[in-house]
Amino acid sequence: MVKETEYYDVLGVSPTATEAQIKKAYYIKARQVHPDKNPNDPQAAHNFQVLGEAYQVLSDPGQRQAYDTCGKSGISTEIIDPAAIFAMLFGSELFEEYIGQLAMASMASLDILSEGDQIDTKKIIDKMRAVQKEREDKLAQILKDRLNLYVTNTDEFISNAEAEVTRLSNAAYGVEMLNTIGYIYVRQAAKELGKKAIYLGVPFVAEWFRTKGHLIKSQVTAATGAYALFQLQEEMKRQLSAEGNYTEKELEEYMKSHKKVMIDSLWKLNVADIESTISRVCELVLQDPTAKREELRARAKGLKTLGKIFQVNLFSFASLRTHRIFFS
Repeated sequence: MVKETEYYDVLGVSPTATEAQIKKAYYIKARQVHPDKNPNDPQAAHNFQVLGEAYQVLSDPGQRQAYDTCGKSGISTEIIDPAAIFAMLFGSELFEEYIGQLAMASMASLDILSEGDQIDTKKIIDKMRAVQKEREDKLAQILKDRLNLYVTNTDEFISNAEAEVTRLSNAAYGVEMLNTIGYIYVRQAAKELGKKAIYLGVPFVAEWFRTKGHLIKSQVTAATGAYALFQLQEEMKRQLSAEGNYTEKELEEYMKSHKKVMIDSLWKLNVADIESTISRVCELVLQDPTAKREELRARAKGLKTLGKIFQVNLFSFASLRTHRIFFS
């Protein structure tokens, strides 16, 4: 029996809901009430804030137990910006034309339980492969359409790109996402343009190794983020006791002192997904068998220009942000 059910009611789940059910409910409702989807609703930001607060409490085992036992008076008051939490888990709504729906978001929205409420691993893998292919194909078409403008009107293309930087940098983790996208765009374009001089010549091979090395680094970064979260969870169990025998003040101090690790780790988990998807999308666009060689080179030049704009403008916005930049 829980002391109060307000947070459960906000998410539309019962107090006996599993961790997976809570995450799925949050994802679905967050998509509905996200301020990006409701620009004319003055209550949108508040509704999203309330939803984010409920999810942050119920998604954390320690916080949830304290809430079930004591209600709101038993939980930490240190609440992270819900827009940042949503972006770290599922990506910003504003970036969907560039990165699509992140794998973590797709997983949260899937019906992955088989009969008897057992996780069907094969079902998950098959669905995720199909979802990822659809994601890549859709993003490739969007990118082709965007790069077509570079060929017909370069000045307008550059103007639009700079306007995108202004718009997207205001999203949660927008600056970091812009930098990531820009980096991959430049690297993939340079790899294709490097084939011009000598097939498998020094410029191309050097670019291939540089890109490969960065992707490996991204995978390591993602693994580091996951391991850091695991270590944090284990440390929390040791320090605060798995039985929940800790005071409200102890829990609040622990959350405050480890907030940066939590945010950093969650963000790093998305690195490999974002970069591998964008890389594959660039390959589909720059190695399109239906396009002529001249058109492919024009696309590569446009992609490189777009990537540089995203990166060059990054630092003019970085001073306005307090988030750490993870990619160099």
